Amino acid sequence: MIAPEEYGKALWALAEACGGQERYLQNLEQMEQAFRANPRYAGLLDTPAVPKEERFALIDRAFAGAEPDCLNFLKLLCERHAIYRIGACVSEYRKLYYEANGISRALCVSAVPLSQEQKDSLVRLLQERTGKTILLECRTDPSLIGGMVLRVDGKQLDGSVRARLESFRSRVSDVIL
Repeated sequence: MIAPEEYGKALWALAEACGGQERYLQNLEQMEQAFRANPRYAGLLDTPAVPKEERFALIDRAFAGAEPDCLNFLKLLCERHAIYRIGACVSEYRKLYYEANGISRALCVSAVPLSQEQKDSLVRLLQERTGKTILLECRTDPSLIGGMVLRVDGKQLDGSVRARLESFRSRVSDVIL
């Protein structure tokens, strides 16, 4: 069985060859979303009880208008009973797309929701520091007490009150013990 990353890399190579990197990404994300929203559909395409030609026809109908290479990719996954791996394949493709286009995803977890002004300011700051386009995802976690935890490009910056308290507790324990 070929690893999902290899499928993603192969699709990326096809997209680069025809200059359709963004179109392929849009198609693949729509496909991934459709399977996530309808997990039973993926099961139908994976069952050997339905002849291969019928499964391929279902793919053609469901994703009419998609890039032919993306359709063929789905059919290949279907044929190899690996349709459930589409998420990992798309994830690898997306990673390559982001690398090639200077895009980074950032996750900000804060104790309270950030205002739009705070989000915009954080994005500007991260773009200045990284030199990349930043796609910011924000979540809230009241257990942080205050501050935020920021993850970008494999790095984590923990400026939460909870982390400061834990650090203080550790230092006090070292002194006392």
